[in-house]
Amino acid sequence: MRNRVLDAMVALLLVGGALTPAGAQDPRIKTRLDATSEAAILAIVDSARAQGIPVEPLMEKVYEGIGKGADGPRIVIAVRAFAQEMASVHKVLGTVASAGEIKAAASAMHAGVPAVELGKMKKQGGLRRSLTLPFTVLADIVSRGVPVQTAANAVRFLVGAGAKDADLSTFQRNVRVDIEQGAPPAAAAETRAKGATAKPDSRPDEL
Repeated sequence: MRNRVLDAMVALLLVGGALTPAGAQDPRIKTRLDATSEAAILAIVDSARAQGIPVEPLMEKVYEGIGKGADGPRIVIAVRAFAQEMASVHKVLGTVASAGEIKAAASAMHAGVPAVELGKMKKQGGLRRSLTLPFTVLADIVSRGVPVQTAANAVRFLVGAGAKDADLSTFQRNVRVDIEQGAPPAAAAETRAKGATAKPDSRPDEL
């Protein structure tokens, strides 16, 4: 029972391919959590499972904390906060949302995006496409200084325009480069969003 949380976490990550065999043999996995923290994490995971919230991202958060050398109480705080964010987005995204979408949306919410904005985007996208990458891009550009509403509008515009994942990745990269080169974050997002869906001009001699 002492290492039930970590044993379950390792099993889940191995199934999902998120943990290498070398990582699975790391002795820290068996010794890092104290009994109180272990019990607290078990309670959080059990509560999430009862609500229909995917627990694999929570286990990944535990392992991330262990890898960074965080102590048990800090890991519990991080996992509890992430579980609360996942619960919030689960309510607005609905039961049709995938585990990947819920995890990415929770990361966006952690970056400062209101759950209602994420719900609007999911409603717009419907069942036609996964919004895992759009949510991930949204979280990233907000973390780089793009105002929340500007970022949400830009990503929602791209999704509504039918942008593919490759287009979104290019948009994300271009916004990052523009900001690193000194462009105002809001202007970078707005300009790149418009450019991502613009059609090349026809040549004068073409019909």
